[in-house]
Amino acid sequence: METTVRIATLLIMFWNLENFFYPQKDVDFSSGEKVVTWKRFRAKRDLISKTIIAIKDKDGAYPSVIGVCEVENLKTLRNLVYDTPLSRLGYRILHKDSPDSRGIDVALLYRDDRMILLEYSFFEIKSFKTRDILYAKMLSVELKDTVHFLVNHWPSKLGGEKKSLPRRMEAANLLRHIVDSVQTVNPDARIIAMGDFNDSPSSPSLQSITSLENLSLRLKDSLKKARASITGTHRYKGRWEMLDQFLVSKTINGNIQILSFDHLLQQDKKYLGYKTKRTFIGPRFNGGASDHLPILMKLSY
Repeated sequence: METTVRIATLLIMFWNLENFFYPQKDVDFSSGEKVVTWKRFRAKRDLISKTIIAIKDKDGAYPSVIGVCEVENLKTLRNLVYDTPLSRLGYRILHKDSPDSRGIDVALLYRDDRMILLEYSFFEIKSFKTRDILYAKMLSVELKDTVHFLVNHWPSKLGGEKKSLPRRMEAANLLRHIVDSVQTVNPDARIIAMGDFNDSPSSPSLQSITSLENLSLRLKDSLKKARASITGTHRYKGRWEMLDQFLVSKTINGNIQILSFDHLLQQDKKYLGYKTKRTFIGPRFNGGASDHLPILMKLSY
């Protein structure tokens, strides 16, 4: 008699939501700034919800865990989770206001019928103001095992790549320290670090994380070999960059993909092909979800 082997799966998503800000009370369209009205906020919020819902049709399930960055505050996330079709999926929120000068934070959404939160912390880089690294330890109902999540949004290349690299190296040092602490307690711990690292997978900052495998490096290589039209998560001057990535411990068996739904893209008239449909172009409202494409990981055991 043959024994049927059940394969447990877990979907994990990460997305940079491009300045997902709460509506402004006093609207001044003449200021030249990016003005977030309720109408614009709802349009962006609903596109984010639509994208998450669309994953069920594409991959057979909704993400159990969603890491996000460039979110302004808890009110913004509550509006997304509770006032859209996502409300029926039971997402809970992990968020804390960070010391970042732009007022943008990382956060984690998780379905409480799929993931049991055991503990969490927000790790701050002390030497300058930037985003925290969010750590969460959870028990996966699907996998029947503990998974450690780390959500990152490393410092940008403002001022130039070489000048800004030390700041990303400092973020890398903090991530490495957290991972080492987890692996000291349990060398076989299942660890997933995700985020917008503002660097390519081959950069010194990411290459310094030797205790984790960068699945996005493998994905980038395979997309180039296949001559795919979209080979990254963010497009700058006609060139796709793989800024959003998954790094995992050797105990993680996962495949990743870039989610390039039609509603997330628009034609690139200057450089040809397609680019992300961002929310704002300068101060002009463009009506898109984000200037980054989301990434999705599927774990199977």
